[in-house]
Amino acid sequence: MARAICAHCGTAITHHETMQESAGKTYCCRNCLVMASDAMGEGTGRPLCAHCESAIVDETTAVHRGSQTFCCPNCADAVSAGAMHP
Repeated sequence: MARAICAHCGTAITHHETMQESAGKTYCCRNCLVMASDAMGEGTGRPLCAHCESAIVDETTAVHRGSQTFCCPNCADAVSAGAMHP
């Protein structure tokens, strides 16, 4: 089975419980789905993911590691594994 990749940030989706699908595309979490759909508008003032820089609009998937905040465990794991944002 091929690994799922977020259509917004390109992160490998290993935590399927946060995965979202919309219009035939797969996203690592709701935060990337919202960013891809541009449903937020500009200047929200929300914290950004330390990996993909998506605004964190869904705090339920946020992961905090040290001083960094990630939009979901997929992005947190990508940084832990040494993966860089595309």
